[in-house]
Amino acid sequence: MPDRLVDELVPESVDWERLVRRYPLPCLALAAAGGFILGRHRGSELIAALTDFATRQASDSIHQFLGPDA
Repeated sequence: MPDRLVDELVPESVDWERLVRRYPLPCLALAAAGGFILGRHRGSELIAALTDFATRQASDSIHQFLGPDA
């Protein structure tokens, strides 16, 4: 799933997987800085979105486990 998200965000002309393999530490630092900035400015919105996502995933998993009749 994270690969699809990055594929949607990064232009097709950029081979981001090759860049990450070739420059892992700068990519990690960039991701950490981006996460820090997002967290500082949109932290509560991110937590709400992640909570909603986790709840939906858990609900879907339970429904699949119990079957369509449950």
